[in-house]
Amino acid sequence: MTLAELLVYSVLLLVVVAITGTMLVRGLLVQRDVGDLTSASNGGQVVLTSIEGALRNASTVATPSAFGGRLLIVKTRTGDDGAAASSWTCTGWLLDTTTQELLTVSGASGPGSPTVGLTTGSDFSSWHAVLTGVTPTRKAGVDQPIFSAEGATGAQVLFDVLEGASNSRVTFGTAAIPRPQGTGIGGGACT
Repeated sequence: MTLAELLVYSVLLLVVVAITGTMLVRGLLVQRDVGDLTSASNGGQVVLTSIEGALRNASTVATPSAFGGRLLIVKTRTGDDGAAASSWTCTGWLLDTTTQELLTVSGASGPGSPTVGLTTGSDFSSWHAVLTGVTPTRKAGVDQPIFSAEGATGAQVLFDVLEGASNSRVTFGTAAIPRPQGTGIGGGACT
């Protein structure tokens, strides 16, 4: 074997190693991105299912205009006796645009409910983060409200979740109209 042949083989080996290394790195990046999308998708679906369930069993739904579509409050039936105050729960969801967290709180309906009397200056520190990386969905360069009224009694939910180092974006959207809850609606107000 001559020196020239040895150099040619060395160059070919370097090319093969470079191609193999590039393919390995690309494969790892794709695996990371798919994992990020899966994580965002799973988290968003769990939260959206929870919101839909509350909306479908709600007697009242509110999206206070002062919050610009970032707050949803529902009075949801959780018990069998619709006339009993204990059968009703007030639940709220709020997008904190500073931390990009979707927060939630739940409590008994009535004057002591954690959703009564909320303003944009209220203290939301007792609310729990259920999803991180949440941002408004953009359409035609305009941020859409996370929560908006759907018909007279329902709500529409629309948001994006950014996940991981690649900021993979997954868009979630749904609309739900409450089912009739009967004539005897107990408990107090939620707003």
